[in-house]
Amino acid sequence: MLYVIYGTDTTKAREKAGLLRDALQKKKPDASLFSMSAEDVSAEKLDELTSGQGLFENKYIVFADRVLENRDLQDTVFEKLESMKDSPNVFIMLEQKLLKEAQKKLEKHAEKMEQHDLTDKPKKESGEIFAMADALGKRDKKSLWMLYRKAVDDDAVPEEIHGILWWQMKSIALAKTGLSPAETGLNPYVHSKAKGFAQNFTQEEIDKTLSSLVHMYHDAHRGKHDFEIALEKFTLDL
Repeated sequence: MLYVIYGTDTTKAREKAGLLRDALQKKKPDASLFSMSAEDVSAEKLDELTSGQGLFENKYIVFADRVLENRDLQDTVFEKLESMKDSPNVFIMLEQKLLKEAQKKLEKHAEKMEQHDLTDKPKKESGEIFAMADALGKRDKKSLWMLYRKAVDDDAVPEEIHGILWWQMKSIALAKTGLSPAETGLNPYVHSKAKGFAQNFTQEEIDKTLSSLVHMYHDAHRGKHDFEIALEKFTLDL
């Protein structure tokens, strides 16, 4: 069975995925929890987990955390969707922005899909965070850092800040492909802004920044560094 929770509101999406995971663990107390991320997903693990044989002969609840961010294995993951659907194990996929093509593939096999997106226009109470997205797009290091410090002082959580920065860079990456708003799945207003911001980055810089954000997130949640400090360093190194 496959569940998919995704969207640019990473805090809410992660909260919903966590609640689903916890509910399934209560419902299936004999099932073991297995987590995988973009860094450690592999064809071999997917084969074992979908078949429920070999090393993973017991029932599992599989929490797949942004595995589609591993571009090299995206096709492999998509090829395993049918197996995930029919597997004796339960799969929960947590993702951020999904292209229309990816959404369609997942919709065909998911028992349930939930989308949680940030609004396109800034919320009054979260103005600094959305302003940070614009500062990142403009490559305005001073404004980005000052807005970051203001957001932290206003008790914004690192996941929320990271989520909006990731969303902005992902939007810029999609806009730089030259595809239309409909093809990228971006709101026309967001696409237009991102297309302008894309002129401030080379493709190499976009890829490097996205990779840095991915590693920062996972390393922080593995206790390798303090998330707040890593984000501040990111703003200063822009």
